[in-house]
Parts: sequence; structure tokens; C-alpha cells
Amino acid sequence: MAKIATLTDLVSLRTLEKIQDNFSEATGIGCVTRNLKGEVITKISHASHLWQEVMKHPEIENELNQELLPILDKCMKTGQTQIFKRYMDLPAFVVPIGIDGKTYGFLIGGLVRFGNPNMELCSQEARRLKIDLDSFLTMYLELSFVTNERFEACAKLLKIVASALSNLSKEGTEAKAKLEDMETLNGMLEKEIEQASVELKLTEDRYRNLFFTVQDGVYITDMAGRVKDINPNGAKMLGYERGELIGKFMRDLYVNPQDRDEFVKMILKQERVYNFNPYVRLKNGQTKFFETNSSVIKDQQGRIIGIQGIFRDISGRNHQNLNTINNSASNVPQSTNQHSPSNDQSSS
Repeated sequence: MAKIATLTDLVSLRTLEKIQDNFSEATGIGCVTRNLKGEVITKISHASHLWQEVMKHPEIENELNQELLPILDKCMKTGQTQIFKRYMDLPAFVVPIGIDGKTYGFLIGGLVRFGNPNMELCSQEARRLKIDLDSFLTMYLELSFVTNERFEACAKLLKIVASALSNLSKEGTEAKAKLEDMETLNGMLEKEIEQASVELKLTEDRYRNLFFTVQDGVYITDMAGRVKDINPNGAKMLGYERGELIGKFMRDLYVNPQDRDEFVKMILKQERVYNFNPYVRLKNGQTKFFETNSSVIKDQQGRIIGIQGIFRDISGRNHQNLNTINNSASNVPQSTNQHSPSNDQSSS
């Protein structure tokens, strides 16, 4: 009896993984190939920290694989892309790899988010994974943030990738697989990356313009709290030159360092904080209240890599929620911050 051909008999693992990597680089979305039994046959491209944590729990992995099987079965029978919830409220899509009218495997991409985390759901899952909520939220917020439209467009792109695989298999060898079809596919993905780079450059130029002209303070920190950049007006408010603040930890400027810790926890949970009022010590030793509006900074894969914000001096205000500043160290006022989500992109 003749051996029944498998996907890897027709397309090499190296080719499959190369195409996955190109897709993930272009879209920021994880991708993996599975066979007809639902078994993973390639190394996942762009694996998220959250998914890696989930896969440490065999019972959860088995549960998710069992839930996946009927999706794969429907995909094979219909020959159509299937969109479904892969884990918690996080979606994925699966497309069949068909060659000469027969399905040999599946390309699966996803585990992205459409919005902010559902705190109740995240709390439940953090307990199930036996990790603290803050760690879980950090991994959740690292996931690529996409719109429904973008997600569906990526699913269509993966369908094109699967079609290209079908064509590649007919060439018969890995060497030939690197010829016309591979070049066409790579060209398409490179075009996506180039367009994203152009859009990013335009955004950076507009931001840089505003950065040097706005009258308020504007700053950027990494997730460790180091100042990566600050505009001239912001440095002046704090009594420093710009160069003196670059590399300095923002927490060191706080009269009450625990306020900075509170701020970081809040912004990781809701991605922006509005009307946060830290009590700050200037270079000359003077202390002042500032008002900041802040948001997280993400890379192209949706991972949080820093914080950006706008701040202004409000020490002159007669706010009831601002304590009278006392020069005695024993009477340093406690934080009296008011926080709520905002669409403003700003500070701390």
C-alpha cells in the first residue's frame, strides 16, 4: 500500500517556518502550522509571553487543543477560514492548506486583543495559572492590539500564504520553493512592512514637532522608569537641563516614591492615567505638585515598552485636594491623586 503523503512530505519544515516568520513580522501576529490531527509541526512564530506561560500547564494545553479540534474539522470540511476564540476572549483564525483539492494541514494565527482586558476574566485566569494578577496583565497587554478590520485583513493574508504553500508544494524541492512563488510572497509581506515603516516615520515626525514647541512638559520613559527623552520646557520646569534628566529614574524625582509605584500599576491596568498629581522635588530642592496625563507606548507587536506623558506645574492652584506643603520632612504630604481613563496621551 502506498504511503499517504503528509504536509511535510510536500513542503519542508524550513519553508513553512520561513513563511510563518514573514507573516508574523509583517503583521505582529503569532502563527503556527498544525497537521490534520491538530498536532503542532512547526516552531511557533512570534510566540507571546502569555501563550508561553499557558503552555507550561499541560492540563490547560490539552483543554485548548480539544476545543480546537472541531474548529479544524469544520475548516477542513468547508475549506474556509474559521475565526474563533482561542483563549479567554482572545481570537484566532485558522486557514486550511489545500493541495490539489485535498487538505493537508492548517495555518493558525492570532491570540491578539481588540481592547482592554476584562479584569474579572483576567483575575480568574491568573489564579488558574497560579501567577499574580499584575504579571498576568503585563503579559496580556503585550499582545498585539488590532481592530476587527485589521484582524480580518490578516486572516485573508494568511489565506493567501496558504495558497502560496499549495503552489510551492508542486515544485517538489526546497530549492525550487525559493524561486518565483516564494519571491512573490516575500515581496508582498515586505511591502506590508515598508508601508508600516512609512506610517511610523510620519507619526514620529509629527510627534517630534509637537515635542519641541508645546509649552507643557513632555517626557518619555522606559518601563524601568528611566527618562528616555524630555522636552526643553519640561526640563526647565524641573530645574534641569535636558541632558541632566536623560537616564535619570523618574521615581527619584518623587517626594513620595510609592506614588510612582502606584502610578505604574494603574497605567499597566488601564493603559492611560488622567489627572495624576505627584509631589516632585526640583533640582534646587524646592518641592511642587504637578498634574500629569499619561499613556503607555507600544511597539509594533503591541508590547508595552514605555510611558509617555504631558505634565504641568499646579502648585499655585488652590485645590482642596492638594495639601499645604510643609518644609518638615516628617510632614511630607501623602498623595492625593484623582485617576480616571482618558483619551489624552501623556505623562509620568
